[in-house]
Amino acid sequence: MKKPQEPENEICFCPLFGLLDVIAKKWALLIIAILGNEGSKGFNELKNELDDISPKSLSDTLKNLERIGLVDRKCLPTSPPTTQYSLTGDGRELRGHLIPLLVWVSKRGAEDLPGCPIRMRNTGSRKG
Repeated sequence: MKKPQEPENEICFCPLFGLLDVIAKKWALLIIAILGNEGSKGFNELKNELDDISPKSLSDTLKNLERIGLVDRKCLPTSPPTTQYSLTGDGRELRGHLIPLLVWVSKRGAEDLPGCPIRMRNTGSRKG
């Protein structure tokens, strides 16, 4: 018996389980924005930029982003050893998809918070 064909515009959401659980967390997209804007950051640099984040939340979020392949972690042979975090290719691609979403939200009345510490820079060229 042949399986009925699915319409071409249907998308299965099953692959999103796990991925959405991570990026929907409070700090994940902010970390992606910072790393996308600045290339790489150390743990304490991220902690300082994300004023209210606890060290445990930052550590957990970075581990989860690394686990799903959005963030790369490099241990540098310094004294004391330092760790740098940066976006992977998939992380940069996700960041690129977030910019239109933020533009869409802004057009619908979202307001910038006074003194917004985290902004996402759109460095790509726009096609009209």
